[in-house]
Amino acid sequence: MTDTQVETITIGSDAPQTDPAHDAFGYAPFAQRIADAVSKTPSPQGLVMAIHGPWGSGKSSLLNFVKHNLALIPHSDKPIVIDFNPWWFTNKEQLASQFLNQFRSKLPHESEMLRKLGDTMADYAAIIGTTIAKTYGIPWIDKPIGFLLKILKQKPKDVPALKNEISTALRNAGTRFVFIIDDIDRLAPEEIRELFKVIKALADFPNVIYLLSFDRKVVSEALFTSLGVDGEAYLEKIVQAPFSLPAVDRLRLRQKLFTDLDRILSTTQIQFDQTYWGNVYFEGLDQYIRMPRDIVRVINTLCVTYPTVAGEANPIDFIALEFLRLFEPEVYGEIRDNRDMFTGYSDRGYSRNLEPEKTFHNAWLDNVPAPRRSGVKELSQRLFPKLESVWSNMSYGSDRLADWRRELRVCSPEIFDVFFQFGVSEDSLRRSELNEFIAAAVDSEKALNILKLASTLKRPDGSSKAREYLDRLRDLKDEISSEVASGILNALFEVGDDLLSPGDEGGGMVSVRNSWRLLWVVQHLFRCVPEPSRTELLIELLSNGKAMGLVVQTVAKIERSREKPEADFPLAHIEDPALLQLKNIVVTRLNLLREQEVLAIPELIYVVHRWVTWGGNETVAAQIAPILSSEALFPVFLEKYLTWGTQQYDGDSVSRRVPHLNPKYLEPITDINALEPIVTKMLSRQDLTGNQRIAGEQYLKNLERIRQGKDPDGFFSDD
Repeated sequence: MTDTQVETITIGSDAPQTDPAHDAFGYAPFAQRIADAVSKTPSPQGLVMAIHGPWGSGKSSLLNFVKHNLALIPHSDKPIVIDFNPWWFTNKEQLASQFLNQFRSKLPHESEMLRKLGDTMADYAAIIGTTIAKTYGIPWIDKPIGFLLKILKQKPKDVPALKNEISTALRNAGTRFVFIIDDIDRLAPEEIRELFKVIKALADFPNVIYLLSFDRKVVSEALFTSLGVDGEAYLEKIVQAPFSLPAVDRLRLRQKLFTDLDRILSTTQIQFDQTYWGNVYFEGLDQYIRMPRDIVRVINTLCVTYPTVAGEANPIDFIALEFLRLFEPEVYGEIRDNRDMFTGYSDRGYSRNLEPEKTFHNAWLDNVPAPRRSGVKELSQRLFPKLESVWSNMSYGSDRLADWRRELRVCSPEIFDVFFQFGVSEDSLRRSELNEFIAAAVDSEKALNILKLASTLKRPDGSSKAREYLDRLRDLKDEISSEVASGILNALFEVGDDLLSPGDEGGGMVSVRNSWRLLWVVQHLFRCVPEPSRTELLIELLSNGKAMGLVVQTVAKIERSREKPEADFPLAHIEDPALLQLKNIVVTRLNLLREQEVLAIPELIYVVHRWVTWGGNETVAAQIAPILSSEALFPVFLEKYLTWGTQQYDGDSVSRRVPHLNPKYLEPITDINALEPIVTKMLSRQDLTGNQRIAGEQYLKNLERIRQGKDPDGFFSDD
């Protein structure tokens, strides 16, 4: 995903819709009926209507649709809409005064009758404020009305006369007023009480309609809390026409969610598995989408979090985890903090004790509310197949790890962290970079340059980015065409020997040798080449590739496969005559190498062994002799035979590295006793590297053991 693409995905507010044309939940027809009732009810006398619905169900959108429809009424019959939002005002004095002020401010100036009504209403407001305060227990209302009266310089008049005067003016003016009051259920109980008292006191004017919107249960409980009366009964006395918000059809909710998800995922380059999505959604996610606001929460969250992982994480798994983060935060926390309990595979076996895992997973699942528990369980098993061995009779082997990594699944131990870090680190290989490499690899020179640069980028653990390229290439199959495979193979056989550094092996007993990692990739790439073309391509690579270490390792691998056949080995079709031809190509090239080129070969011990086996020890000895007789080159050569192991004694917290060099490995190409004075002389030099000095010391120590009849590869207490 490019930066431009990321920027096109923007977070949306929770603002309601305003145009029925954008109605996604089927509210528009109902809004039209409400608008008809508001505009066509004969001679309304303080009619109070209410739309009931829970938070987030779309009440505000419906009210906006009503206002939209009222605005379309011809001017002569169009009602005057007064939006009153109690959230605008910070205290109850403002709530009362602004309610009355907004009514007066909306009186049309072109009507002489209604202009005079404004002055009359100011007088009435002062007196009725006192009356409301005494009758309904709102002593504070007298303050703002008194203040308003001073501003208008009006004196109170007789209450019945004023009310009759206002009522007559409103009735004769023929103009209908619609008060729309939304979000009542968001007020504190005391504020809800005061608002309804004002409505109750002022609701009986002709041609005035109140259209309220609130959660009936919330407001009823608030009235009970603040007034100590039956809230339902109280509302029934005030609201003459209550309506419940139409239930949103489940299909509409899903359609809206899926449409918005498509917008977010439109730039993803990962194949979207529709079957997997259907199972994940309907088994686990659908239960959380109950009203429009649920969709807004999900989409707004994904607008922020998904662009950071687009192309690096499986989109279905990421969406599912974001659902859990929003609606089941405790479950999300358990997953995030217990990677090993969720990721990877779980081969049941007959001796495997699953009780600790069952105890752990049952504990967090039991904390999920019962109505949602089954869905969470099914969703968890979809996301993490390992759990199927805990709760079901299903198990998976290690062979699935490569599939999960290729699909960028959260159940892959190597991909897991991306889902919770909301992105990959700067020194990690992004999927977009891998895609660019694949696109460029038709040209082997471009592939070569990318791999060379990657080999110079080191990470904190000492490994290079080139190693990740090789590991990730093995995850791809359909994406790699024959042309791409050929381009990458040419690049690897050109620079393979220098591509990976010792840091890429990681060290330790379970580390993967660089030669193995290269061979695995070579085999994988050859599978992407049609079989009739493989032999020709192989001969070209062996004949021209500069990476002689990889050249030798490849032919040796083919030879081993002849002795011990392997399933799905892409070069198994090479018979003995062809193999002999390949060996001859390699030996001929080795025989032509200059001394420095020989020393540049990684794993030289193994290469020399194969060189001797295929070409004869005399030929190899003649090639190596100039190196052994060179004071400058010999220390470099001897260091190539130095190996390292580990050793740990009782009481040690960590193991230590132990050097080893067996002189017998040089016997096919030289007289190991004749090398003793050369090694001794070498050790007298002051310019040796640390490893060169260790190699010389190990040579002499083990040469003495050979003379004593001991096996240098055995265990010795003085090592």
